[in-house]
Amino acid sequence: MRKPRSVPWPRAVLGAVALTLAIVPDVEPAPVFGGGIHERITRNAFPFMASGVLSTIVAGNLDEDEGVAADSGHRHAQNCQFRRGAAYANFRYRQVVAALRAPSASDPNRAARLFGHILHGAQDFYSHSNWIPTPPQGLGIRGRILDSGLGDWSVRTPYSTLFDDVVVIEGDPPAGVGVRLPADARGRVAGAVPIVQDRRVGGNRRGVRGLMTSGAPRFPGDQLCPPVTAPCDIATPENVCLRHGDSRGSGTSSRNFDGAGRMNLDGDGDGDWFQARHHARLQTRHEWCRLLHLSRDLDPSFVASGRLLGNWVARDEGESTPHVPGTPCERGVAKRHHVEITATPGSDAPASVPFVVFRSDFTSSARAPTIARGATKTLRVCANTNESVVAALVPAGAPGAVLVVPVTGAADSRTFRDHRGAFTVTYTIRVTPNAC
Repeated sequence: MRKPRSVPWPRAVLGAVALTLAIVPDVEPAPVFGGGIHERITRNAFPFMASGVLSTIVAGNLDEDEGVAADSGHRHAQNCQFRRGAAYANFRYRQVVAALRAPSASDPNRAARLFGHILHGAQDFYSHSNWIPTPPQGLGIRGRILDSGLGDWSVRTPYSTLFDDVVVIEGDPPAGVGVRLPADARGRVAGAVPIVQDRRVGGNRRGVRGLMTSGAPRFPGDQLCPPVTAPCDIATPENVCLRHGDSRGSGTSSRNFDGAGRMNLDGDGDGDWFQARHHARLQTRHEWCRLLHLSRDLDPSFVASGRLLGNWVARDEGESTPHVPGTPCERGVAKRHHVEITATPGSDAPASVPFVVFRSDFTSSARAPTIARGATKTLRVCANTNESVVAALVPAGAPGAVLVVPVTGAADSRTFRDHRGAFTVTYTIRVTPNAC
């Protein structure tokens, strides 16, 4: 979303988007989950990345707050557009992997920039939803991210169960399903967690909790928080669209939402604001692991994966590691067999090329910044039987050479020249069973 034109940026503003003046007159600009926080979350999540790549990812992230992108609710986790938001992330991931597989000379930074686009909405979700705030302001979820898969983002069916007693609020409920905000004895809105009751045959008749994002409608059809055709306000429990940045309706409890009349965590502070930023970082770190897995799944040649681990990664030590702790790419999975791969680029290779060796499940890797043409480097990792170890020599913007070594658990020692890549590489493979 656009940055407010008349509001100076606070030094520690959290916003993930600039808020819109929406469709309604007399709406004041609200604080934003600002670009500074987006940059801090992203840089903090990826301390292992090469500085140029990381700066491009940050720039792509901030691009989402400009131009047409700023008015697209699904890019900013707004207007209960869960399906469109997930579909957008999945579309972008395919573009990222395609750009990694075959970089364009005219747009060499495309993959990193588009990855930043994905991260923006993933970070915004924790500021623009009722996920983080404690009841009655929100669901009070801690230590759990919205999507922890390693493939596509899940495209959730409206009013389906996300987990436990939490369902996804999107669009008007189907016949037999009711949704409303909790209310006190006087009928005043008393919380930001919709109560959903399914009265259909076979439905769950007890009330369950609704996950929703804040409303910032900009054009017809943009707003999918129920009722979708009504103005987005919080005057009655039946209106479940809670504005992202407007003043609270007159019938709303003073304890609601963030305490300042909005359902957002864009403002500076501690508590829920800190939790929103923390969980945005957790989701961001997970997206790196998802990208590695999608790079393999969408490009089984491992060229895209090799470019990520060979060109995007600058360091691997302690917390500055591409095997991010707390994700499925974390180091620590038991490994048995020692795999040593020596590579010598041939005379037809670039003058120097990055060299990386990694497990195909992305839980271990070793790298050499570059190998000169005709020089020799040896890298070692440990792996298990029936896994694969990948050796990738992939320049930043040109085709490379990739070798996939299945690990059988048997001793292996061989040297050979491989001509299948963009240039010739002489490899020596040594596998020592049960040596790790």
